[in-house]
Amino acid sequence: MIVLTQGMKTGTADLAILVRDASGSLVDPVSISYTVYKLRDLVPTKPTVAYEYDMHQSLQMDGGPPLPPEGSVLVSPPQNAPMRASVGTYYAQFSIPTTWKGVYKIVWQLQQYAGSCPQNYVHMDFVVQTIDPADPAFEAPSMVVGSAPNIASNAAILGLGNITPAQAAKAVRFVRELIADTNPDRNYHFHPPTPNHVVANYTTRVGFIWLDSTILTNLAISISKLNLYNPMNFYNWTLATIPADWGNIAALGAASLCLSGESARWAADEFGYSLNGVSLDINKSALYQSLAQTYDQQFSTMAPLVTANRPFSAGLRQQRWLLG
Repeated sequence: MIVLTQGMKTGTADLAILVRDASGSLVDPVSISYTVYKLRDLVPTKPTVAYEYDMHQSLQMDGGPPLPPEGSVLVSPPQNAPMRASVGTYYAQFSIPTTWKGVYKIVWQLQQYAGSCPQNYVHMDFVVQTIDPADPAFEAPSMVVGSAPNIASNAAILGLGNITPAQAAKAVRFVRELIADTNPDRNYHFHPPTPNHVVANYTTRVGFIWLDSTILTNLAISISKLNLYNPMNFYNWTLATIPADWGNIAALGAASLCLSGESARWAADEFGYSLNGVSLDINKSALYQSLAQTYDQQFSTMAPLVTANRPFSAGLRQQRWLLG
């Protein structure tokens, strides 16, 4: 279930919808709007309850009679116009009021084609929670207060320079190619499902391993390493200005950091089990760390070469008038 906090501004990653035709292609509908209702004050905090919300979400996505549903309260103006991110991609953009708390439902009302085409209703529940960074019981408030870097904005806070979303997306895609994280449906056959989410345009079940924000963070660290690698030189490259050869090597460093970070995440979930000759061992941490060392070795080999001082000739000077 999507969890939002009071005062935050929703974006493309929060309350979004993809509109597709019968063949699965993204299309722009003739009309589309959304309305928000409040369902209840209590927030589902038990894991089983939250899981049931996610599991039942798909049963409430398509069709259904026009709302308001029974027992709900209208909390937004009816039929708001959403923001359009791209073809067939829309999202609700508004600031969560500080008075909201509990379970809410956003209802998308759309008509795909002109004429006598019926209107469709798509429902999605979400939770609004209060946030108190000063409360020691509130876990990791930085993840809510601080904004994560992404390809559309905030890349400058990592020292990546004034880059366009297209430049950032190209760099992130380059790193994804190195670590085979480009198509979850094709590459990851044993990953757990991601309920009720459309991931890029590949699948509704399996998500990418690394987020764009993770790759951008690791690219920033890798570029900083190259800038400081040779103490005899002074470089201040950013993702917007870095030369192609430097960028390729920075991608190797970012790939190593991504794999190393995934190794640290899996270290907490390692376990071994054996009963009556049947054993089960999960040791993904060591596998990711081994792959990280491979990329780090390549980075360590290429970094001193690309940052080395190279003598070059700037041309020869001679006097304009010769004596003699």
